[in-house]
Amino acid sequence: MESRRTYAVINLRNYAGNLRFFEDHCTPSKVMPVVKANAYGHGAIPLSKVAERMGIDYFAVAFLEEALQLRNHGINSDILVFNYVAPDLIHIAYENNITLTLYSWEQLSKYSKQASKPKCHVKIDTGMKRLGVQPDEASEFIQKARSSGFEIEGAYTHFAVADSLDEEDVEFTKEQFEQFARLDLDVKIKHVCNSGSALSKIVNCFDYVRIGIASYGLQPSNMLQSSEIKPVLEWKSTVSSVKTITPGDTVSYGRTFRAFTEMKIAAIPVGYADGYWRQLSNKGYVLIHGERCPIVGRVCMDQFMVDVTHLDDVKLGDEVVLIGRQGDNSISAEEIANLVDTINYEVTCRISERVPRKYEGMEL
Repeated sequence: MESRRTYAVINLRNYAGNLRFFEDHCTPSKVMPVVKANAYGHGAIPLSKVAERMGIDYFAVAFLEEALQLRNHGINSDILVFNYVAPDLIHIAYENNITLTLYSWEQLSKYSKQASKPKCHVKIDTGMKRLGVQPDEASEFIQKARSSGFEIEGAYTHFAVADSLDEEDVEFTKEQFEQFARLDLDVKIKHVCNSGSALSKIVNCFDYVRIGIASYGLQPSNMLQSSEIKPVLEWKSTVSSVKTITPGDTVSYGRTFRAFTEMKIAAIPVGYADGYWRQLSNKGYVLIHGERCPIVGRVCMDQFMVDVTHLDDVKLGDEVVLIGRQGDNSISAEEIANLVDTINYEVTCRISERVPRKYEGMEL
């Protein structure tokens, strides 16, 4: 049963179009879609099925559980896990043909004691200072891993500021690239570019580009943007109530909004339990009848209120757009991110599981 109180619409055609854009833009590099965190809130399984049908042969996720979810739903392409996997679980990766990341001597030592030796990529730390072996140790590390029985298929690094066009940041990205590029690594696959560096093409992308945020039509940053990519997600709801309030009336918890004139207030059955931002209280907007309607009062767990005084004939069941387009107006994930001082990644990742995803544009 679906109450239709709120739902996210995922446009599969736009997703496929974004991947095709990067296939063309980054030729001869191949595209490795990053579908971790449930494809940044968009739905990893449906989107991976679309991508695999397009011919995508490698996916990337953060954790082993995410890779297993793809395998259990019929994804047969290679899958790279970026993050930590407990040593006593690496046999599961081996049994399911899942590629792991080796990134430290301590990790290699613990993995080497296990009977199963899954296929691996080696991560090299060129400046992120998160995971990765040092560049001057990379060749020795790969040799040691191979002698321990691992198939070392690839090597990669990760850029810290590739979404910035600031001169100093561009130079840092180039320095990271040069540290990696000058290594004489005996591996089949090399990959360094994320969405930002793939768009800007300020460095060579090697064999694959790891496209995450931009594959969903979200901009890598306020500084680095492309009109070629199309948003994949819209978030919609419905008007659940309309009432008139009088001067002096206050709205929602904490009485943070007070009416100074007669107003029409519409309730929207979405709240922070759905992943909508409480920080949008008294400063966010939604679209109703194609017009912007400001949030009044605090966003609650399951609903919030908006001012619809300027609209005619707002009624129960009218469509509300939280993210997306309605008429000539739109609200983007980037706009919400700017209002709450975060990034668009977090806006879509926060949309909770109780918000149904509806897939449109292509057959699954």
